[in-house]
Amino acid sequence: MYFSEKKQKIVRLFCQLPFVLPSLFSILICLDLVEPFPYGHWGVIFIFCVIHLGFATIYLADVIQNKIQNLGQIAKIYNFKKSTFYFKIILPLMRKEIIILSLIIFLSCLASLSVPLIAGGGRGTTLEVYIYEKIFIEQKWIEALVLSVCQSSFLFIITSLIYKNRTSNPSISDSKMRIYFESKLSAIVLISLICIYAGFYLYKTASVFFVTQLQALFDVEFAQALQNSVFVFLTLTALFILISIIILHALYKNRSVNILNIFLSPSTVLIGFGLYILMPINWLAGDYLKIVIGLFLLFFVGLYRAYLAATVDQLKNQTLLANIYNIEFKVFLFQILWPALKSNFIFVISLLYLISVSEFAVIKAAGSQMQTVGTLTELYLNSYRLDQAYILSFFSLCTWGVLYLLLRKVFYVHQKY
Repeated sequence: MYFSEKKQKIVRLFCQLPFVLPSLFSILICLDLVEPFPYGHWGVIFIFCVIHLGFATIYLADVIQNKIQNLGQIAKIYNFKKSTFYFKIILPLMRKEIIILSLIIFLSCLASLSVPLIAGGGRGTTLEVYIYEKIFIEQKWIEALVLSVCQSSFLFIITSLIYKNRTSNPSISDSKMRIYFESKLSAIVLISLICIYAGFYLYKTASVFFVTQLQALFDVEFAQALQNSVFVFLTLTALFILISIIILHALYKNRSVNILNIFLSPSTVLIGFGLYILMPINWLAGDYLKIVIGLFLLFFVGLYRAYLAATVDQLKNQTLLANIYNIEFKVFLFQILWPALKSNFIFVISLLYLISVSEFAVIKAAGSQMQTVGTLTELYLNSYRLDQAYILSFFSLCTWGVLYLLLRKVFYVHQKY
């Protein structure tokens, strides 16, 4: 890597922003970045590339670091050319991981509804949008159900392949490999892409502040949408904590939690369709419940596996000792698990807030009529009022940052560099 270790952490953070943030932000940036925007298949592909490019870069960088071990030093001793080292050694070693990365990205694209729903423009129909249209436009529920089952089976097969073939290797740093992987040009390109993504968003947001009437934007409708989003966030957080504790208790008792391996990225439209069928009556409490359950089913597994599972796996020895010495689960939870999980858990809770104020696809798929900040922003996007959409998205982003810092302050989480 061309960057120092400290700078790598910052670069990694910004590279993964499009993937970590709800897709609403990438959609908003891409719609205004390219004029005229190519609505249809090319537009959908472009946004998916923007969302997954940074994630793929970090994933491959980690694979190279894990796989290379001492090969950089050996290659230097034998005076290998860079091209030979790349194509004869590195690529064959990375073949399996590249396939897994491709499956992860394909899975994410296949299960996404928000991107093709907005960027498709009626010409970029994906399977998710096709099922959505079958449900709400053509009212052909049987066909939609059959397609949803087929799609979910396909998602399950892909998820199984990912978990079955995924391997973890110890991260080994080798200073000798820098001769093969340091690239000033690559560093410039990477930083340029980060600046285009984050810089354009900040520039556009700052510019629209001077032309948008904020008083007209933050009206009674917005206040109601924000209130609904906050209620959804609080309930979703309580549900996330409850289910997480149940899973941790099951692991403490050495029980299987294979249910977490079912779907890495479940179908948005299938979750929404299921809730729409089970709770078809449009009343406030029902809509509220549909949104909470939908967001939980859509994001719980991904958030748990991305931010909590690895740390929990590292505590297997402590869990075994706790069982041997008959330590109560409550003591184990607060004295061992919580200190280890606290930093990541707080970040996950803050992400739940960002999801609650930004997600709209599963809400539309569930047929909910309740307005949230996310659905209000999506309404502005579809009515070509991008300035108002920028303001609302920036409000969501700022309040997310404030909440995250506040949680860290309350729970005394200190960042280590």
